[in-house]
Amino acid sequence: MVKIIEEFNQSTIKTDWKTQYIRYRIGRLKHQYWLWNRKQQDQALIDEYDYKIINNCQAGTTVFFSCSGYYLKDIFPEIQVIEMYPIVKTFYPDVHICEDRSKLADEIPFNVDNFAVVNNRGEHWVNVNGLTNHFKNYAKIMNPGCRVFYSFRDTQIHVNRLTVDMEQHFLSWAKSLEELGFTLVWHSIDFKKKEIDANGHYDVLEMPDTTNGNLKFWFVYQGAPWSIV
Repeated sequence: MVKIIEEFNQSTIKTDWKTQYIRYRIGRLKHQYWLWNRKQQDQALIDEYDYKIINNCQAGTTVFFSCSGYYLKDIFPEIQVIEMYPIVKTFYPDVHICEDRSKLADEIPFNVDNFAVVNNRGEHWVNVNGLTNHFKNYAKIMNPGCRVFYSFRDTQIHVNRLTVDMEQHFLSWAKSLEELGFTLVWHSIDFKKKEIDANGHYDVLEMPDTTNGNLKFWFVYQGAPWSIV
């Protein structure tokens, strides 16, 4: 039996502080790192991939864009944090808010030498052309030679997975950014292959690395590649 929905009324989204905070927090696992670190005086937690990024940053201004970078700023004060959601300002005042990438050059009072986007949910639900448009906006605040650390999950990017060679698709996209001045320096594309278990079944888990994304690409903007450490 099929039942047709004749009318659907969506409730207005609440705008109170608690609701905004919960909506923000749900998709940002590294916000939990910040909460843990606030409660510990003798040690601090840092994600392994974030630590790899920090080790590969050059001297200059470092930005973490819309990926809870404030948990790192408490450990590495030189980091500048840019977030897209004003709610962050209420619990972490030392943050720059830019809700629209196209306004970065107007609203951010500095250019950057290292720029990291680590699995930002705000990058998702576009195809690779949408990702390219993001890079066009990011480039507006980058100094020549800026190192770019970019990662995301393929499961949240629009692509026909039945007909497309996924690895080639995303690698070709990364290389195409050279037209915008971004030279690919390093990448990691991690598509786990499903293995049949003892009962002859496949697991139902998603792609790996929910926190940092299973696709990682590092670039240099209008400059020469560096030796990865």
